[in-house]
Amino acid sequence: MKLWAWCILAASGVMVLSQVQAGERTSIQGLGMARTYMGVARGLDAVGINPANLDADSATVSLALLPFGAHVGSDFLTYDLYTRYFTGVESDGGRIGRHLSDVDKQAILAAFPNGVGRIEGDVEARPVGLAIHTGIGTIAFSVTEQAAAMISVPGEYARFLLYGNTPGSVFDFSATSLSAWWTREYAVSLATTLRDVWGLQSLSIGLSGKLIHGYGYAELTRFNSRLETGTDGILHGVVDMRSRAAGIDPLAGQGGGYTPFGDPAGSGFGVDLGLAAQINPVIRVGLSVTDIGSLTWTKNVREVRAESTLVVDNPLDQVQRDGVERALRGEAQPGEAFSTPLPTTIRAGVAFELDRVKAIRPFILGEMTVACDIHQVLQEAPGSPAGTRLAFGMEWRPWGFLPLRTGYSWGGPDHRNFALGLGFHLGFFEMDFASENLGWIFSPDTFSYGSISAGMKMRF
Repeated sequence: MKLWAWCILAASGVMVLSQVQAGERTSIQGLGMARTYMGVARGLDAVGINPANLDADSATVSLALLPFGAHVGSDFLTYDLYTRYFTGVESDGGRIGRHLSDVDKQAILAAFPNGVGRIEGDVEARPVGLAIHTGIGTIAFSVTEQAAAMISVPGEYARFLLYGNTPGSVFDFSATSLSAWWTREYAVSLATTLRDVWGLQSLSIGLSGKLIHGYGYAELTRFNSRLETGTDGILHGVVDMRSRAAGIDPLAGQGGGYTPFGDPAGSGFGVDLGLAAQINPVIRVGLSVTDIGSLTWTKNVREVRAESTLVVDNPLDQVQRDGVERALRGEAQPGEAFSTPLPTTIRAGVAFELDRVKAIRPFILGEMTVACDIHQVLQEAPGSPAGTRLAFGMEWRPWGFLPLRTGYSWGGPDHRNFALGLGFHLGFFEMDFASENLGWIFSPDTFSYGSISAGMKMRF
């Protein structure tokens, strides 16, 4: 049970601390353009995304003032599903529970994509972010807090709750999975720019080295469990579960309080590599590989194992009920050190500054940039499911102090995203806001994800 408690903490209470790939939630400009980062995220916004773009900022010194972002949701529990089936119905005596027909139950089960739903939450904050532009390039130092949780929920759980264990029924829960972590990343990033090379206006090269401390990790490594009810009504069950965790343990009171520089339970190193090229005054392209590395967890490592069979012919028998509880609880024991990979990601993108195109310039008020990115997560980690994301975005500055942003993306666990963002850039002080989950504006019934990011910056 401690594993589930840790996950709940990571997806809710620990969210005041933070995670996805470090840098995505705190790159507010790109987030407001549906994560089209590669051609537009520059300076400190490029840390964790493409270190080559660190040198594209014209400021001599940049200081980030605690940018943060949060994202939570599910790909099966939409707002319409919740309000229709789980909030009751109006009656003369007030709101009462809704009786679910077989059609209603089938509609609920059909909401699970391919029979398995996903619940996610991640938060990221950057308490320290400093970039200094020198005569030969730019150097940056950043500290990024992250926390994330990801749970896969088979529709079999809902079927069991809706229909019960009727004679002849079989429930397979093996698609269940869970992972959660809390990490802190210390990164030093370097970038330099070469002019007029290979026919390009400029070519930037970037590198980030990261020291990563892990403060908590939990993972369900195996869950080959099933329930089967015979025609005689007797329930037979198989429980085969493995889980492991390290670091904080909420139920035991270990690590319950936040300390800025506590001893980590795990540590590791990561590397980001990036290239960016200004093809001409209109077109800028970028390519990066981020989070190459891993974490090794060594402190307070715990394992839980459950291997048993169940036979229940009388649910009211206290002895049988206690046996079920013991089987599901499993046996906890100290575990051995283990390693987990970082969410290695490849990104590529291009940005077009339309206001620099002579044929279009007379029709544009202010400045306008459109961009396209493709992201491929190679190594899955909490908050960063493996897969491909394609994004298109636009930033329009009718006046220099007021950037307005929007974008649309496909892919990832939340499938399609409509993003909006804006900023207020007043001299050396900048403030930006963004959300990549505003599809409810056009289709409120299908709303199932929410996100918010905000940050301030000083540039001199």
